[in-house]
Amino acid sequence: MDPEVDIEVREEDPMSALAATGVIVDVLGALRSGKEATVYVCRADRKKAGADLVAAKLYHSRQRRDFRNASAYDDGRQFLDERVARAVRSKTGFGREAEFGRWIYREWERLNHLHEAGVAVPRPIAVSEGAIVMQYLGDLEHAAPQLKDVALTPGQAAAAFRWLMYDVELMLGTNVVHGDLSPYNILWWKDRATIIDLPQAVDPRFNRNARMLLERDIANVCKYFARAGVACHPGRLAGDLWRRFMRAEL
Repeated sequence: MDPEVDIEVREEDPMSALAATGVIVDVLGALRSGKEATVYVCRADRKKAGADLVAAKLYHSRQRRDFRNASAYDDGRQFLDERVARAVRSKTGFGREAEFGRWIYREWERLNHLHEAGVAVPRPIAVSEGAIVMQYLGDLEHAAPQLKDVALTPGQAAAAFRWLMYDVELMLGTNVVHGDLSPYNILWWKDRATIIDLPQAVDPRFNRNARMLLERDIANVCKYFARAGVACHPGRLAGDLWRRFMRAEL
C-alpha cells in the first residue's frame, strides 16, 4: 500500500474478487464500507481503464448483505424468467443470488445510462459478477469526501445546490429517481458534487413509489443546504418536477 493514501486496509484480500473485472492491477485500500458493499481505491491498467486510479465497489457475500426495505424500490420490476421470479418470491438460495445479481447490474446499467445523459455520476469502467469499477474521485492523498462532511461557503453551497437540482431533473427526464439521495450519497471534489450509489434507483414510469422517493430525495438535499444558507422549498421543487415529468416537459 502506498504510504500517501490515507485509507484503511481490510484484513482480507479483495484482489481475487476484483481481478475478475480485468482492469485492476493492485488494491491500495478501502475507502468506505456499508451494509451492501465496500469501496476500494485501486491501481488500474491505464490502457483498459483510462485512469491510473479507480474506485471498485465490491459487494459483500450473500451472508453479509443487507438490502433492507427493497420492496419500495422493486415495485414495477419483474424477472422475465418466471422460474427465477418464483425463486425470488420464495427467497430460496438461488432466488437470493438472482436478486443480488440484479441489484449489481441494475447499478451498472444506471451508471452507464446517467453518465451518457450527462448526469454528474462516476464514469463506469468495468463490471464483474460481484463488483463494479468506476471513476475514482480524489488523489493519492485524499479521497473525495461525502458532502455530509464538507462545510461549503455560501457561494459554493448556492452553486452546488443548483447543479444538484439540475442533475435530479436530468435524471427524472431520463426516467430515473435515485431513491436514496442524501449528503451521504454525494461526493464533493474540485468544487463539484457527484452523485453515487444507484442500485436502488427506480423508473418513475412503473414504480408507484417514485414520487414519494423523489420528494424524499429532494427533502434530504434541501435539509443539508438549508444549513448552508440556501433557501429551498423541497415540496414545491418536487411538485414542480413531478408535474413537468407527468406532462413530458423535462
